[in-house]
Amino acid sequence: MDYFESFLTPQQLVRESEVLSEFCRLIVEERSRYENQAEIFLETGSFSRINGNYSFKYKMKDDRFVWHAKPISPTENSYSSEVPIPEAKVDKIETLIEFFAQSEAGFIN
Repeated sequence: MDYFESFLTPQQLVRESEVLSEFCRLIVEERSRYENQAEIFLETGSFSRINGNYSFKYKMKDDRFVWHAKPISPTENSYSSEVPIPEAKVDKIETLIEFFAQSEAGFIN
């Protein structure tokens, strides 16, 4: 058990493991979709999609890729994250693939 895991409840550890497993699954099984999304995103500067009960919006802001997950239900929480934009196109695509998978993995049921 690492230092940070010692602060998590057993339920949080299970959730963390589920999210990591889902991320790994998405990276493999959804890679082609993510590559297409990344191309669209880089051409247009934004991308949106619905996943379950959330609307995801991806955009570029200054030197960062940013996503916002807004719930369809007003009783749920909104979420967001951002990562630095790499310089090389191949690195941008790979970063976006991981970014898409990370954003979706956290919203498994």
